[in-house]
Amino acid sequence: MDNDDKNKLYFIVNPVSGSGEGMRRFAIARGLLEKRNAEYGFCYSEYPGHAVKLAKQAIENGERNIVAVGGDGTLNEVASVVKDHKGVRLGLLPFGTGNDFARGIGLPEDEEGLVDALLSGNTRMVDAGAAGDGFFMNVAGFGFDVDVVRYTEKYKRKLNGMLPYMLGILKALIYLSKTEAEIETDSGESFSVTAILLSACNGTRFAGGINLAPQAEQSDGLLDICILKKVNRLRFLYLLPKYMKGKHLKYKDFMYFKAKSIRVDTASNMPMECDGEIMGHTPAVFRVLENAIELMIGE
Repeated sequence: MDNDDKNKLYFIVNPVSGSGEGMRRFAIARGLLEKRNAEYGFCYSEYPGHAVKLAKQAIENGERNIVAVGGDGTLNEVASVVKDHKGVRLGLLPFGTGNDFARGIGLPEDEEGLVDALLSGNTRMVDAGAAGDGFFMNVAGFGFDVDVVRYTEKYKRKLNGMLPYMLGILKALIYLSKTEAEIETDSGESFSVTAILLSACNGTRFAGGINLAPQAEQSDGLLDICILKKVNRLRFLYLLPKYMKGKHLKYKDFMYFKAKSIRVDTASNMPMECDGEIMGHTPAVFRVLENAIELMIGE
């Protein structure tokens, strides 16, 4: 493989990301790449899960610098393949709506800064996570966040931008549900809690910017576990702005700790979400996948 091949970028593009805005932004990025005589190729995903197949095919074809173009769902699909191939690097053009992982890790938000990051040659090893049989780069969990995902997806079919996220949060609040959970950490500690939500976090943000894990670091070999205990709707309404801004850790209603893994059982099987996609259900083990991804991060 010559040096040009080693530096070649291969983009897996979700053409409907950001309600179609992703395609406009990818065109800008391509223009910047061509100005710099960068070698690249690309393909388009056509349905949910297709980016997984495209990433596998790209690696079989010898691609070593694979860039996910889209939101957190596209990133999840491509990263789930890259993690199993040493020597393959992952890049990201966060052209979706929420882009929570990219914002949490500090990637630039403009096309020029993102292209600079891809071409800089600088990489960083970052963690990922597993929730049962599901994979996540950013956040996995159950309870309130699953309800937000479900309702947001419904609104996304009709509305664009951040509005579906806000409406999804409001709808989830109306049906505020709770469950009895038994939790055991990798250190051997175990406890019971009535939980409205449990989130295992590699990244800091979720659902278009909710700063649920402000102390999370993507390269510390640990997951940040955030649990909201049983509260009434009025108390939840009081806590919600704090939760969204990352100011919730001082309140006794929340439990927040770091762990390599936790085992969770619930009174009834609770559906789980991984990076905004419903995947599996409790009981489950949430665990960190340390140094899973070599990420093209720039400065």
